[in-house]
Amino acid sequence: MRRRLFFGITGTRVVKNEALKKHTSFHIGGTASYFVYVYSKKALARVLHTTKKKGMRYFVLGSGTNVLFSDKGFAGVVIKLGGAFKKIQRKDNLFTCGGGVLIETFLRTTAHQKYGGAEFLTGIPGTIGGGIKGNAGAFGKSFADITRHIFTMNKKGEEKCLKHSAIGFGYRTSQLRHGIIVLAAVLAMKRNNPSRIKNLMARNRASRLKRMPLGFSAGSFFKNPLPNTAGALIESCGLKGSRIGDAEVSTIHANWIINRGRAQASDV
Repeated sequence: MRRRLFFGITGTRVVKNEALKKHTSFHIGGTASYFVYVYSKKALARVLHTTKKKGMRYFVLGSGTNVLFSDKGFAGVVIKLGGAFKKIQRKDNLFTCGGGVLIETFLRTTAHQKYGGAEFLTGIPGTIGGGIKGNAGAFGKSFADITRHIFTMNKKGEEKCLKHSAIGFGYRTSQLRHGIIVLAAVLAMKRNNPSRIKNLMARNRASRLKRMPLGFSAGSFFKNPLPNTAGALIESCGLKGSRIGDAEVSTIHANWIINRGRAQASDV
């Protein structure tokens, strides 16, 4: 019976009918049939095996800052990585970071150990795993510039190490297909003076905050159709400040959609 699915798997915590809006920066979304916190690779493999056996969909949720769930929720399993997936280890200038590590945590840790090179990520919400799958970045740089290789798991629970060339980084994307989970990544950093690192991080953060609208959102909503920007195109259509329900095209940056309180996914 599905009623007790996943509850017997060691290294997990299972919540049924979990409200997804609690886990996203948009504060939008229905409920997930199962919300499973996973704390080890063995537990993750067992969860994936169960979803495959029962023919259930699954979705791996990072920090929930770049996702819009349906008002109907998710009829399947939402997986959240914790425990072993939040560890950071260093060997020389190479940092092995779990897929569930927050980008900000990674930056603080490396700066404390006098390593820089990823300051461009300052202020970007999300996890290492999600950042790599979407090749997150700013100021002309991205995860592609610091990633050596990654460790992944597919829907069958099989692990694989992928070199940089096999990841297929592109503009705000990668070739990591749906269902591939980033377990950990090896990121190359550069030795630097801690004060210089912190000063650059502070400047980058201030620069982002100047352009960042306040309110519940998923950040920049559309990819830029280079050489243009999505925000400029939306603004040229006269849509800045447009509103449906509690979903509003920001008056500060047109490529941001803000939830002004009770917006639904259908409004967005």
